[in-house]
Formats: sequence, C-alpha cells, structure tokens
Amino acid sequence: MTETLRDLIELAVVVDPMYDQNCYVLHRRDTRAVLVVDPGLQHTRVLDLLDKQSLRCERILLTHGHPDHVSGVPSLKAAHDCTAAIHPDDRVQLAALHMLPGVPADVPDVVCEDDLGDGQTIHWNDINIEVMHTPGHTQGSVCFRVGPDLVSGDTLFKRGVGRADLPGGDWPSLMFSIENRLYTLPPETVVYPGHGSRTTIREEQELNPFVVHPRYR
Repeated sequence: MTETLRDLIELAVVVDPMYDQNCYVLHRRDTRAVLVVDPGLQHTRVLDLLDKQSLRCERILLTHGHPDHVSGVPSLKAAHDCTAAIHPDDRVQLAALHMLPGVPADVPDVVCEDDLGDGQTIHWNDINIEVMHTPGHTQGSVCFRVGPDLVSGDTLFKRGVGRADLPGGDWPSLMFSIENRLYTLPPETVVYPGHGSRTTIREEQELNPFVVHPRYR
C-alpha cells in the first residue's frame, strides 16, 4: 500500500493456530467498513474482533478454495450479511470443506456469489484491489494487490511456496506464477502470505530456496 493507503487502512492478521493460517481483516479507518480475506477456523476470533470494534464486514475475498482458508465464510456471512468471491476454477475445491480435520460436521457449505478474474479491479470504498490469477497451488489460486502490497494466499510464503501435490495443484504452473507474475512486481512489495510471517518480493527473489532463478541471484 502507498503511504496514503496505509494511512487509510488498518490491516489485522488473525491466525488459526491449528494450521498457522492467516486471515486478513482490512479496515478502512475513516469508516466502519471491513473486507476480510480467507476466514478459516479462526472465524470466531474474527467475529469477536469485528464486534468489539463495531466493524461491519462488507465483503469476503478468497485466495483459493482449500478448507483452511474458507471454513469461516458461512459464519461470517450469517453475522454480517456479506458476499464472498472466489476464482471460478476453484469452486470445485469448496466441496472438500468437511474433509479438513477441525471443521465441524455441521458447518454449512461455502457459497460464493461472485467470481474473481485475472486483472479484475475490485473497487472497495475508493480503494482499488487488483486480482492476479496465480495457478499452481490450486487451479484457481489468486493474489490480491493493494498498491505495492500483496496478499499472496498459498502461492508464495516467506522462504517457501505452496504445495502443488494436492488436487488441482501443478508445480510448473506454480513456478511460472511466481517467476513471471509475482517476481516481476516491484522488489519492495510487501507480501502477506496465507501462512507464516510477511516478507518482501526482494527477499524471496534472493533467499527463497524453492524458486532459484539466475535473474535474481
């Protein structure tokens, strides 16, 4: 985010300790409006955060459809009457919701009203969020770019990358997405991953052991 956007937006990270999965809560400081990315098993803590600060979730964005990133969607939608969006290629992943240990059997199915597409700009409270389709971890994985900051889902981690051995995963596609989409972003881009701590594009170009490219070493 540019300095102007950082002045406008407060970003909170709520971590699910079972899977070390990050849910991001973007709050526009001058309103009560919130956008939530990847609500998982920590959804009750997300709801508590919103309630304590009298915040209102207006929309849910999903980086991909794996259960640890979407299992909190039904409760958040029920409490805040908001909509959810996912890339259409990952709708098939939503059927696996109850296969993840820790997801209660009575959790309703995840319903997403909206599709996300590569190059799409989401206009939210005068803030533009760019959708980048980055297949590899799943066929419909996306990243969200807000200014020079990036929410990378399970595509890129600090010193790591997403698994490609699960249904819908593909290693060559993952490497292509990282090298040709993410690594072409400005090096100072701050990366907020789906698991673990934040990093930068420059750090991963230089230090990530899974993506070794002579262009960056």
